[in-house]
Amino acid sequence: MTNIKINCLKWGTKYDSDYVNRTYGGLLKHCQIPFHFVCYTDDSKGISSKIEIKDIQELRPYDTKRVFTYEKLFLIDNDEYDKNFWIDLDVLVHEDITELITRKHHNITFIWNYWNNYEEISLFNYGRGVSCHTNSSFVAWDKGTASWLLKYTKENWEKIKWTYKSLDKYLFYQHHRTGGLDLWENGLFSNYNKENYQLKNKVTLFNTSHLYNNKGMKEIKHYELHESSVQELWKSYFPGS
Repeated sequence: MTNIKINCLKWGTKYDSDYVNRTYGGLLKHCQIPFHFVCYTDDSKGISSKIEIKDIQELRPYDTKRVFTYEKLFLIDNDEYDKNFWIDLDVLVHEDITELITRKHHNITFIWNYWNNYEEISLFNYGRGVSCHTNSSFVAWDKGTASWLLKYTKENWEKIKWTYKSLDKYLFYQHHRTGGLDLWENGLFSNYNKENYQLKNKVTLFNTSHLYNNKGMKEIKHYELHESSVQELWKSYFPGS
């Protein structure tokens, strides 16, 4: 049987243990095959005992806050499972994703921001370091298929850390432009705060992390899961203690 691991990361105080538990609960509801769920965190209080806890410092070989969420890439070092994923906590799975979990990957696969106009938003600002069309909220790779990305990152870290202020921008400017990334097709993911506060497709992103790195942006209201109109659905996803 194929073994599957899904990872999440939680640090600081932006998201509490409910976000971890409900992420896991949503996956249990909408994935019809067994998987192992791991949370890398600096605070395990309140997280369900059904979830494996690991210290997030394991993913921090570099002492920096410049490249926001670079820790995700170091999950690739631990791809002992046949199929590997990471999922952000501000993501709501609301339809069956068994096919996404079981499909074969020849390369690491990221989300493309189909909800944004590529030419008007990303190409218009290309090279200014403010645009980004790749998204790392739900990422998949089969064992061994993503090792190239971590190898490149390690070998070029000194340049990377002074060039890119987030993982997604690093992926977009350095690897998407060379055709190095695989992308999930359109119709699977949506963005609640960019698409009229609706749940669409199979998985919906709430995606407020870019506000942290772009404090001067004038944005429409961005809702977190716990304050959104779908919070009751989200609250129903609980795996038990």
